Amino acid sequence: MRMRTPVLMMLAGLLMVAGCGKNDSSDASKTTSPAATTTASTSAVKPTPDAHPAVQIGADSDGKAITLAAGQGLVVTLVANPTTGFAWALTDLDQNIVKQNGAAEYEQDPNPDGKVGVGGKSVLNFVAANPGSTRLVLEYKRSWEQGVPPAKTFTVNLTVQ
Repeated sequence: MRMRTPVLMMLAGLLMVAGCGKNDSSDASKTTSPAATTTASTSAVKPTPDAHPAVQIGADSDGKAITLAAGQGLVVTLVANPTTGFAWALTDLDQNIVKQNGAAEYEQDPNPDGKVGVGGKSVLNFVAANPGSTRLVLEYKRSWEQGVPPAKTFTVNLTVQ
């Protein structure tokens, strides 16, 4: 009985520390999944929303060709559930032509019942940097599973004019 109190105090302290950090109350539903981040270079290419609005695509664009203007944004939104260990990972893209613009973000689906493990969407942003053609390939996989084929693959052929 005497051992439980220190253990409970330690657990309470750990929960408090885990809860510390940036609290952006303006959009609490958006979180960034560490498993969904990539090591892609994101040097200073800024989208030009005034000249060309960002192209928004999803799973229905898999296998299609997309044409972008230099400076135009590309937003890819795909179904995801990081509680399963799976995340979308960038596996092929010529970053001289199209650059990833920041890390993937996760948007949880509405969850009025407070259930655990509810899925959502992974949102990846890109910017057309220079004229040319490249393939954007994303794989839905668990990062620690080596030699295992991805559960899903998403591919689009991009042309920047």
